[in-house]
Amino acid sequence: MKPMVSTQRLRNIIDERRERLGMLPKASLKKKGRRSTNRVLSAIILVAFLFSAATMFILSPTVTRSIVSLDNNMYMVMGVGSREKNKMKKSKSQKNNPLDGKTAMMNNHESDRQPPTLPPEAPRSTISDLVTWMLSKNDKDVGTQHAALPRFNDSPTVSLEFSPGTLSLTHAQTLQHCFADPNFYIKHVQGNRNDGSNVPVSYSGKHKLAYVMLPKSGSSTARYMLKDKFHASETSLNLQPGSFRKGGHMAGVEVISFVRDPLSRFFSQYDEAYVRTAPWQKGSNAFYVDPDTKKQRTPHPFPYLFDNIHSYHDYEDVFCPIASRKSRKDCIFRQSAENGTLARRLERFVGEYDGRDPFDVHLTLQVPMMSMTNGRPLHMTQIYNTTDSEGGWKHIAKQFLGEGGFGKKGKEKSDVIAGRSYPRRFNSGLVSVETQRRICELSLLDYCCLNLPLPDVCKGQHYFAAGNDAVRRELFCVLDKKGQIQPGIFPEKRKG
Repeated sequence: MKPMVSTQRLRNIIDERRERLGMLPKASLKKKGRRSTNRVLSAIILVAFLFSAATMFILSPTVTRSIVSLDNNMYMVMGVGSREKNKMKKSKSQKNNPLDGKTAMMNNHESDRQPPTLPPEAPRSTISDLVTWMLSKNDKDVGTQHAALPRFNDSPTVSLEFSPGTLSLTHAQTLQHCFADPNFYIKHVQGNRNDGSNVPVSYSGKHKLAYVMLPKSGSSTARYMLKDKFHASETSLNLQPGSFRKGGHMAGVEVISFVRDPLSRFFSQYDEAYVRTAPWQKGSNAFYVDPDTKKQRTPHPFPYLFDNIHSYHDYEDVFCPIASRKSRKDCIFRQSAENGTLARRLERFVGEYDGRDPFDVHLTLQVPMMSMTNGRPLHMTQIYNTTDSEGGWKHIAKQFLGEGGFGKKGKEKSDVIAGRSYPRRFNSGLVSVETQRRICELSLLDYCCLNLPLPDVCKGQHYFAAGNDAVRRELFCVLDKKGQIQPGIFPEKRKG
């Protein structure tokens, strides 16, 4: 290896060679050489200054932290731990520039800084956005939708948590990613759902339209509409997802249903279940009490619900006191005038009910009634909300009957109220806030798997997560490592 030559020595060598070639007189050469060298050095210093300034601007703490913030946020919402994050960053850096280890070290150092709030143009801002993106596989903000789920699956960290009703998905789309864990909800799967191969439906062969009935979710109206407007009949069909694939015997069949806010629905459920399981009800009621022998077929799990109420007239006298009516006919459509007796019994029931073993089919949750016994959902094409039943039926009519829909304008509105419309027999205004929040907790599966927002009364940090009785938190949903939506808090009997 040749010895290194200093800058001054190199300049002298060049000057000497130029002088020998007669390019310039020696004195003049040295003078002009110094001027030329000064100009070159000045130019080099100027370029270095500009480059330094540009580098400081690009890699200033504010800009750097913003860039790192975006990067850290994506890793954070994907559930990737710090160790995995550093490995992924190092791998990415080496892939782009294998020799740039110094840059990778700088990035790792910068990532330890506290990131500021994301700028408005950030591609993702909430966990719900990420969950929606991962489940729909239709992200338009960044071009890495195919890499997101594998990266999440490789993460050893906990499931992603999000609030009920915050996904940008329809009820049906959300349900298809749900898992109604049989360990908690198997007794809610009723009505011959089993493996999904023989589910009772209202079916119109002409329109290839099937309706799955959910108790207390507009089912009476739906069955009437299917029969009267679409010439449907009651039958059983295979609603396993595989039977709807191309070539399957159910391909092309649309499967619909209606759902309802779980809190409002629970009040109606309880009212219905109360009467159907009352000791005076004959028929298929397992809790019927023979008035002559006083023998009961099966002991009721909550017998205090009917203390001192042995007949329907006794029940009627509670929600429609004798002093408030002229005849019993006045009680049929009258708002409840009970003094709190029935409301207090409902509150006691809600407090003692574990949410896992409904004593009547009308107390089942909605999601299990659209699921199989393995916890996976049935095939559902579209799920409408009873909040806008009229709009839902107009949409269905337009889709299957054409632009004219049901024909005469306004006719469908009267048809939508074909179901029972008796007022509640207990006074819902006397039900405490605590009880209403407990109902939301018991119904969290429906809120999460149908993407239904919580009512205002159930929002806030009022709940204890499993295994932690010290810290209250909000109700939440999770997307587990298998890509399944589940409630963040499972139902159990309330302590104390």
